[in-house]
Amino acid sequence: MISWEALTSLTSAGQLAILVVGAVFGYLQLGGLRRQQEAQLVQHIFDELNAPEFSRALHFVYTDLSERLRDAAYVGEIRDGTATVFSHREMIVMHFFNKLGILVHERLVSELIVPFVASPCIRSWAQLAPIVELMRRRYPHAYTPLEALVTRSRAADLASVRGRYVSETPHLRSQWEVTSRELVERRICLFDD
Repeated sequence: MISWEALTSLTSAGQLAILVVGAVFGYLQLGGLRRQQEAQLVQHIFDELNAPEFSRALHFVYTDLSERLRDAAYVGEIRDGTATVFSHREMIVMHFFNKLGILVHERLVSELIVPFVASPCIRSWAQLAPIVELMRRRYPHAYTPLEALVTRSRAADLASVRGRYVSETPHLRSQWEVTSRELVERRICLFDD
């Protein structure tokens, strides 16, 4: 016959085992939920990056902003802090990369996203830096997350991205060779000097 003490010990051990299994299961569920939320956030980032409004703003930064910065009234709005996304399309780009810089810095999005946004980020920074400098005269912290994203983008080893994908999929070696040949065969001849 089992004593009450032994039965109580067995019951306690069973409850502890159930609690441990529940905790492990909960931990795994939270990890899966985190990955799912990050995937949704990354999808939202790419949707925003490819949105027509952002594309127009990025085009403006690349092609027209330097000319607009010759207009004293335009620069005055930036200096005075009255510029908005409605009157200054460059702010759409600045806000996007600033937000992304925060998400990466706070590890809400993996730093693996940086190589995918590095080129437009770095290219935009070349045009946006005078605006950030002007804003920092009034607000010393202005667009620090954007600057951090630029720094991360410059530090990204973009040359190794393709190599990493190739090395991580050795079972596709023959297909990588096919796509490499196709790139050479379909090279566009430019009239460069």
